[in-house]
Amino acid sequence: MLTFTQRRNLFGNLTNNTSTTNLTLGDTLLNETDREIITSKAWDFRERSQSVSTVASQQFYSLARNYGKLINTTVTIGTTKYTPREIVSRAKWDELNQSTSASDTPEYFYVYNKQIGYYPTPATSTASAITNNYQAVHIDLSVADYTTGTITTTLTSGLITTVTGSGTTWTSSMIGRYIQIASATGGDNEWYEIATVPTTTTLTLTLPYNGTAISAGSATYMIGQMPIIPGDFHILSVYRACELYFSGPAFDEKRAATYKNLFREGLIRMQNELGSKSTSPRI
Repeated sequence: MLTFTQRRNLFGNLTNNTSTTNLTLGDTLLNETDREIITSKAWDFRERSQSVSTVASQQFYSLARNYGKLINTTVTIGTTKYTPREIVSRAKWDELNQSTSASDTPEYFYVYNKQIGYYPTPATSTASAITNNYQAVHIDLSVADYTTGTITTTLTSGLITTVTGSGTTWTSSMIGRYIQIASATGGDNEWYEIATVPTTTTLTLTLPYNGTAISAGSATYMIGQMPIIPGDFHILSVYRACELYFSGPAFDEKRAATYKNLFREGLIRMQNELGSKSTSPRI
């Protein structure tokens, strides 16, 4: 896997130009390549789920920040899960709402301006009643790796999701980024997604730590911002950015062709491996 900082540095090294201006150009090319790859098809890795609580008499609810396209929405009240039907016409939606109606049995939904509305309007407040399954869009990477402080918690393989730090200033903006605890100081060098950041010195992982046990002390770590492309294929964006770089700003036909081939071959491997939900090699 390659973080924002790692891949921009790699771009600088491969283009033999580590100036701030060139690295900024690389950031743009890398982000645009991420967008090019993930919009090339409805990849399964783009699927996300959002949980929202209903609020009495509130009809519209904000969709996730990285929302791209809705797959489906359900509303669970008590033990009953409702699947409302979509309204795609603004005129039809306005016609439905000519009269005010409130009920905990949703019949229709309408997506507008990154919000989703339900008809009838929910009558009661219910925690986490709404589940929106959607395809995520690419969010531009722009945040440098964070390595301040050390890990002081004791992590046990397969059991612990809470990580404690010393000298850290962790923030809620780190939710969704990944943390790697260095093997040289007791970690397993694997990347774990951050689920929550309760305090400046504690965070939780989406999955339990699965490496060797870490004794409380002073393990070093890195928190990095990652693209939603699976880690095995992060290098593809670097190849494509270098291809574009040597096709334009620093024209070199041979090097551009080399990186073009690397990108195309890697994309084919990615399509073969991730192009289908089925695990069968026959599909």
